[in-house]
Amino acid sequence: MKVYCRNKNIIDGSIDDNQVMMHIEKGKYFGLNAVGKRIWELIEKPKSLEEIVGQLTEEYDVPEGQCAKEVVSFLEMAIRHDIVKIDE
Repeated sequence: MKVYCRNKNIIDGSIDDNQVMMHIEKGKYFGLNAVGKRIWELIEKPKSLEEIVGQLTEEYDVPEGQCAKEVVSFLEMAIRHDIVKIDE
């Protein structure tokens, strides 16, 4: 089963409802909105897409299909920027 986890080379901090992050090796900064921040919190321990979507649909008033589409989009972006890793 494919699971998503944080890249260990990221340092991060919280500012209000947002998350700020820096990739240590690349020296790049990133910012996440409240939902991105929540996904980041959820993958502190590796989680499958289904686990992430299930948790978010419990917490937010969003249809499961829409939530899954947006989570996949977020994870793909985060993987491209080396913020999130896939573990199988």
